[in-house]
Amino acid sequence: MIRPFVPWDILFISKLQRRGVALDLEDALTQPHRPLLAAYFSPRIYTCVLSEVERGRRREGFAQMREGGGRPAAEVVYLAPALSVDEEAPAIWRRLLAHLSAEAGRRGIQRLFARLPEDGPEVGAFQQAGFGVYVREDIFRLARAERPSRSDRIALRRQRPADEWGLQQLYAAVAPRSVRQSEGLGCWEDRRRPRLEGYVLEEGGEIVGYLGVGRGRLGHRLRVMLHPRAYQWADGLIEYGLSLLAEHPPRPIYCCVRRYQGGLREALEARGFQLFASQAVLVKHIAVRAEKPVVKLVPALEKRAGAATTVRFGG
Repeated sequence: MIRPFVPWDILFISKLQRRGVALDLEDALTQPHRPLLAAYFSPRIYTCVLSEVERGRRREGFAQMREGGGRPAAEVVYLAPALSVDEEAPAIWRRLLAHLSAEAGRRGIQRLFARLPEDGPEVGAFQQAGFGVYVREDIFRLARAERPSRSDRIALRRQRPADEWGLQQLYAAVAPRSVRQSEGLGCWEDRRRPRLEGYVLEEGGEIVGYLGVGRGRLGHRLRVMLHPRAYQWADGLIEYGLSLLAEHPPRPIYCCVRRYQGGLREALEARGFQLFASQAVLVKHIAVRAEKPVVKLVPALEKRAGAATTVRFGG
């Protein structure tokens, strides 16, 4: 039986979360996910629990998905138990992922995402549940950053609400069509994650670069997006981001780069970043149930439609 989390599941979640796995590595490295607290206090987190006995085998597990802010999308962020700690885990994952997909459809969610270790067994488990890989990401890590001065070589300004359209155009110029189709409209910014402090680079009134800076308890993060014709600014954007993070407690800095952003790798390595891990990004397109509209006539028309009309011919 699978059902939503309720307050008396505290001990159940507390026990199993020690054997579970956080699926998004970049999040885990910077702002670790705490399943029990998320189940209780986060309105964007949906938690479901499984507890059943089938053919003498007890199966227990739980899963969590995080809804995207303002978009019909969600991401699977936690599963327990991990595949490596329980021989029943593959069957448990199949049941939980099927339930999350059904729940997503009931909530009007059109896309369900997941970020998984690129070469791990998790990818196969999700593919069996109907997910498909559509892009791969490399996570670069800077263990110790020198304290750079704020660069004057690049003129960045703080992101404003009016930049939404320009950033969407930048995303369309950077991401391949297959990625844009998988992610849908409005995806220049990953709204499933904590909002970053954003800066933009303009040329001729067009946004050609974006820098996102995020601070976490365990690590900080950078996000860089550049128009294909603006990669000469890559070093300047990274330097600017490092200067902003230098004002905060020293922690490792992570930058997640998608494979189609190959021009960023050289600039990151020149600044001391090293490849730390790689992950696959998967999506499952959800069939959303549409309510059939009921056509109802205005009362006045109903009366007219129900009244018989007599037509006389001749005298």
